[in-house]
Amino acid sequence: MNEYLRKSSHILFGLLIAGVILFFPTYHAAMIIGFSLYVGLILIDLCMKDYCIPLISTLIHHMERDGEFPGKGAFFFVFSALVTLMFFPPVVAAVSVAVLAVLDGFSTIIGIRFGKHRIWKKKTLEGFFGGVIITTALLLLISPPVYAVLISLVAGLVELISPVDDNLIIPWIVAMLITLL
Repeated sequence: MNEYLRKSSHILFGLLIAGVILFFPTYHAAMIIGFSLYVGLILIDLCMKDYCIPLISTLIHHMERDGEFPGKGAFFFVFSALVTLMFFPPVVAAVSVAVLAVLDGFSTIIGIRFGKHRIWKKKTLEGFFGGVIITTALLLLISPPVYAVLISLVAGLVELISPVDDNLIIPWIVAMLITLL
């Protein structure tokens, strides 16, 4: 498994999903994301039955963690994006999905590359702060500095210590925090 490839894909596809939410009417965005989820489940089922699907099987081989069902992270990410879109305004949902994509992706990449101080399980202080800083920079494009830092720190802490998969929980937490602010 190539974690750099995995997290780079996480960032790119996450930002693509955020773009779909932002640029399409809510109903159409939900249809696109829902249909993608449906197709993804079909592909996961085929992979679990040991069918070789061109490109998909190769991607899973290079990007899936051992012991996980094929496409677990992608499934959780897309499902979480869809549920967040169903409960929050599109702009809030898009920002929440973008925060997940950027924070999770860059925290891991920076942690692998520069991490020396483990703080929780396999996660490092350098990865935590790197992800928070890059996420804050992204949020500064659309929100006041205090909100950008607060949202990034809360999302970073959730990513760091949550027992629930971060792909499921971060968009919802961020969306609630944005709504409260």
